[in-house]
Amino acid sequence: MRRVLPHRRLGGFTVMEMLVSVGVLGLILTSVGLVQMRGESSSKAMRARDIAESRARRALDRVAAEMTGVGRSLVFPDPSTSFGASTLTYQRPTGVNAAGVTVWGTQSKLELRLDPREIDNGIDDDHDGLVDERELVLTRDFGTPNARTIVLCRNIPKYMPGEVPNGLDDNGNGVVDEAGFNVRRVGDLLTIRLAVQQPFSGNQVATAVIDTAIVLHN
Repeated sequence: MRRVLPHRRLGGFTVMEMLVSVGVLGLILTSVGLVQMRGESSSKAMRARDIAESRARRALDRVAAEMTGVGRSLVFPDPSTSFGASTLTYQRPTGVNAAGVTVWGTQSKLELRLDPREIDNGIDDDHDGLVDERELVLTRDFGTPNARTIVLCRNIPKYMPGEVPNGLDDNGNGVVDEAGFNVRRVGDLLTIRLAVQQPFSGNQVATAVIDTAIVLHN
């Protein structure tokens, strides 16, 4: 009589075990990919913000150098209201005459104006990833035949982060409807604030806000 031997499991994996293994491996690879993508996105955001901050700082240093020594009564309009000013003219000292009186130079002008490639319509007209961006322009010898214009900075937002045009100080820094470039005077202290944007990864935008303060000449 022939004996029936018990079934012995052959080595290796069953089809079900293979499917489970492949599924687990897929989940692991997906998780690793997501972590890597988030890391790359965070890195790109940091790089974009560093670029924006560097450009804002260079421009603000230039503005501060321009405004140092400026006469308080020679700044127009007077940016002492709660709105401050995003465009102003001023005069810088050029020396002292024989009587010891300060001699003031011709007018200069700082102006936040719409980028010439944009239309103020809430659309990214120039397809650079920014909407209705502004540029900061310096004009030396303003109002004279020798007027010279220099663009100090581009990619400036219409309003500071957190601000909307509603007659309120939305971001809580003491200025109402604050523009992307804003100058405000309290006493003899002039506070200058600038925001700069840098697009990255398609439709994402990093923004840096830099401020400084100088003392005006009496």
